[in-house]
Amino acid sequence: MAKRHWNRVSDFESLFLKLEDLVLANSGEDEFEEVFKLLIAKLWDEYRGGEDRFVRYKTPQETFDEVSTLLLEAERGWMGILEGDSSIKLTPEHLQVCVEALSAHNILGSDFQVLDCFFEFLVARSAKGAKGQFFTPRHVIELCVRMLAPSPDDKVLDPACGSGGFLLHTLEYVRKTHDLDTEAMTQYCDSRLWGFDISLRAVKVAKALMILASNRQANILRLNSLLRNDSPVLFPVAGTEASESTDFSIEDVCRTRMKRHSGFDLILTNPPFAGEVRESHILNGFELSRSKYRVERDVLFVERCVNLLRPGGRMAIVLPHNKFAGSSFSYLREWVLDKAQVMAVIGLGRNTFLPHTHQKASILVVKRREAGTLVTNSLGEKTFFAISEKDGKNSKGQVITLKGVDESEPVWGKVDHDFEEIVEAYRRFLEDSNPVPVGV
Repeated sequence: MAKRHWNRVSDFESLFLKLEDLVLANSGEDEFEEVFKLLIAKLWDEYRGGEDRFVRYKTPQETFDEVSTLLLEAERGWMGILEGDSSIKLTPEHLQVCVEALSAHNILGSDFQVLDCFFEFLVARSAKGAKGQFFTPRHVIELCVRMLAPSPDDKVLDPACGSGGFLLHTLEYVRKTHDLDTEAMTQYCDSRLWGFDISLRAVKVAKALMILASNRQANILRLNSLLRNDSPVLFPVAGTEASESTDFSIEDVCRTRMKRHSGFDLILTNPPFAGEVRESHILNGFELSRSKYRVERDVLFVERCVNLLRPGGRMAIVLPHNKFAGSSFSYLREWVLDKAQVMAVIGLGRNTFLPHTHQKASILVVKRREAGTLVTNSLGEKTFFAISEKDGKNSKGQVITLKGVDESEPVWGKVDHDFEEIVEAYRRFLEDSNPVPVGV
């Protein structure tokens, strides 16, 4: 069968559902892990060029051996992309069926945003939105990136990076806006992009997508971002992914991997919407959890992120609307105002995170205050407010695309939203108030 390019996420999903029906559901193995290994082997075969090796051979054992070899090569060439057990668990017969179906397609010829959506589909099926860990719509990510307007000199962090959406869109923005060559992009990925997440699967996906977009992994590591370097660590309980997180902190990483690190220039993130932290060894490290024995996880992420910024550093964070308006979170808002200048608040539509949740969310943009800044009403600070009236989704959570737009267009250009108007209004606001240069 002649190869063709995928250009719709539905093509990926249809293939997965077909494989699931034919093989995966009856194999007894973890569907995500086995599909992920197959995709990495296929990506490596395409990346290395030359004669196709990810194909069906005469016997199932020949196919199994060749795909296993491709995986070993990928593991050596892309260090860290296959954490854990990288051996294929499918039988040679089951693998033969999967390879035959997958080999008919060219993954590297696909828009990485489409593959991003497919990985999102895989993770969502396995995680089922546990603990509010829903993926951020890509046009919302793009809105945050365009508002912060990262430059090649900015050190960028997402401490709850999931599949790496904020890092990928930051990479694309910097590449297009500043016209960086291959060497400059390599340097940017290696030294400026940082992502952490507690989910092993999310970290695997983020690394794979970064390689697909730039042939670099950036600095994506698995850890619990809420752990501080001065927090005692409890022994993990083996058996579940959530409890097998590593016991080092972001500070440990910064101390060992970054020279003269004084904080991140930009943070773009969407921490989990739901769930409470009750572990005292974590709560004891936060101002916002003093005298409390349980605190919502996203509250702690706000404090964590502000403290990880350098003085003058900026952040865009997606939060549930109750953090902006709920009376029970007034203490959080007071803390933020004391530590940072609120640059903007963007209200998102109620359909934005459907079909995962009806939770209404907003974007908070802040700039960390310089040390010793006296916060008084005489500062005359201004804040930009906007409410999106077109969030790009219907009441069923289906993306609304513009009529007549080519399917290959990036998400920003084909989804029916009003975010471009918000970005332009925010830029005019910055020009009029001139509170901070934003690199545009």
